[in-house]
Amino acid sequence: MSNLVTLTIASEAFLLLSFIIIILSTRNPKKNVLFVILFIIGAAPLLYLAIDHLKNDYMDANIGLGLAFMYTWIYSAVAFIIAIIFLVKKKRNNNISKEL
Repeated sequence: MSNLVTLTIASEAFLLLSFIIIILSTRNPKKNVLFVILFIIGAAPLLYLAIDHLKNDYMDANIGLGLAFMYTWIYSAVAFIIAIIFLVKKKRNNNISKEL
């Protein structure tokens, strides 16, 4: 496997993990549909440009691929922070309900 494939799989896996945590934290079917759509919006550019880069052998640097990686990494970091916030909020609500 090339480095590009490994890096793409790792980036998409981190994004997927973030959204799985968000979906498991909310457990609201209407919101989960929104989160799946947001996951697709975050994952599609990198997948498209990585496949395009593997099919077409470019002689110069593929700036679009680099931008797609940066977009996905920033998107993943924001999704992960939101997932942590949802987990903390869920844990706090569970602790409050147990005290009552």
